[in-house]
Amino acid sequence: MLTFLQLALSNQIGIFGRFGHGRFDNTNFGDLSPTYWMAGISLIDVGLTGSRSGIAVGQPFAEGDVGNATQINIEAFYAIPINSNLQVTPLVQVITNAGNQDSNGAIITGTLRTVFFF
Repeated sequence: MLTFLQLALSNQIGIFGRFGHGRFDNTNFGDLSPTYWMAGISLIDVGLTGSRSGIAVGQPFAEGDVGNATQINIEAFYAIPINSNLQVTPLVQVITNAGNQDSNGAIITGTLRTVFFF
């Protein structure tokens, strides 16, 4: 089961939410019923006309029978339009309790995504 919600609060602000629930039988951990969720906000035209920035937080695999903690993902991005055919988006992700293990420290990643429009 997957549920998506997107809502424009104004011409410049939008929020979103996603929720999922699944069932996996006969795994190495037994029968599992994990949930997945993410929520965030996006802002348009902050700093530059045509830009989009946002932040999101979620749990990609919330299941009490796997690990001793729940992984949390946080992402922040800023999409910068270069021209009508090119967009560059720097983003940062922070992952805590990776693999649902509290002994795993925070993972911080940076990405530079480039999108070409045709």
